[in-house]
This record gives sequence, C-alpha cells and structure tokens, in this order.
Amino acid sequence: MPGHPIPPGSVEQTKKDVAVLEKLFDEHDAIFLLMDSRESRWLPTVLGAAKGKIVMNAALGFDSFLVMRHGARSSLSKGQRLGCYYCNDIVAPADSLTDRTLDQMCTVTRPGLAPTAASTAVELLASLLQHPDGINAPPPPTGKDAPDPHSSGSVLGLVPHQLRGFLAEFRNMPITGAAYSRCTGCSDTVLEAYEKEGFPVLLRAFNEPGYLEALTGLDKLYDEGEAALASVDWDIDEGEGDEDM
Repeated sequence: MPGHPIPPGSVEQTKKDVAVLEKLFDEHDAIFLLMDSRESRWLPTVLGAAKGKIVMNAALGFDSFLVMRHGARSSLSKGQRLGCYYCNDIVAPADSLTDRTLDQMCTVTRPGLAPTAASTAVELLASLLQHPDGINAPPPPTGKDAPDPHSSGSVLGLVPHQLRGFLAEFRNMPITGAAYSRCTGCSDTVLEAYEKEGFPVLLRAFNEPGYLEALTGLDKLYDEGEAALASVDWDIDEGEGDEDM
C-alpha cells in the first residue's frame, strides 16, 4: 500500500504476493473492493483498470456509505469515461492507519450499514451485467426530463455510477463523476507506467512519499495553486463590523 514502505528483506515476498494478486485479477471478471483503508484500495484499482476488469467499490462511514463502479480506462471506454475511487481526490493515498482512533475506523458503523452497502454493491453489479454495454454502461440521465429508469438499457433498471447512502435519513443519492487525467489510481499515466515497468513502479509507490504526485503531475497542480494564492492581494479590514459590537 502507498505510505507503507516495504523493508528490503521483504521485497521478494512482496513481489510474489503482487504476482499472485495479478493472477487472481487475470482469472476473474469482477472485483469487489471491501477494505478498511483508503490506501489499500490503490493497487486493486490500478490492476483492475489496467486489465479492463469490472471493479466494484464499497466504503463505509459511521452512518453513511459509498458504493460505486469504476469506469473503464480511456482505451476501453465508450463516450464519457467515469472515474474511480481516487478521481475526486487531489491527494495521493498514503498512510491513514497510523495512530488512527477507533472512531475513525470504518469498521465502527451503525448496525445494518455493512450489509446494506454490500447488497447494494451486488445489485449494482447485477444491473451492470444486464446492460448491453457492460462495463461501459452510461450513468442514468438526471433532471426533470430524465426518461423512465427502465429505459436505461438494463432490464434491472438504473445503472448508477455512484450511490451515496445516508442511514440516518434512509436516503440514497446517485452521483456521476468523470475520470480525472491526473488521478493516482486510474489515469493513463499510472496505468502505462505500470504496464511498462511492472513491479518497480508499484514498489516506488509503496516506498516513496510524493512519487504518485510527481508521476501524475499533481505536484505541479499544488505549485500552481500556491502560486495563485500568493498572487492574491488580501485586503482585510480589521475594523470591519466593529460598529456593531
């Protein structure tokens, strides 16, 4: 996992473990990501995108959940390319486990949340498989003029990209998110580096903080943001509002 360096004595064993995981991806059509940390989803995300597999992701909060399907890579997608778990983030996955308190762990949830999210993920896969476009099934249209759900192409109804569930409100909200060209998980830059160099790229991602940002260009995005902030002339009137005190 990124942010969790591999000791020199464990590199060969890690290489073998990655090979086993790669073989499992080759032998299966759909992969469910049901992990307890952000960084543990990174390697399966890369492998799934590189190998053109269906990747279903489920993540839990205390009383909320996210279920989503990862979009196909650029060379496989038809029309709009949908994003993966990391496409909405401009921060690369890193160590989120060290010194994490119990209430910050997604294993601490309301009763029923985990099976709700899991069953929703299975239903999403079933709807996706029943769509003629399969992994390239478009997300449902939105707005008041959206057609009937059963006109989506799947006999099981809608095939959303993401579903965010809120147990406190007993509400599900469908969301569509586009792929990000600098994504640390599914961008062509990351996938091509993995396909060209293999395990050494993964090892660098595990061991080197900032490697994924440099590879994808996120580091330049940070610099551009800092430069933009530095160019702003902040005119703060410290006396504003004092007359009401």
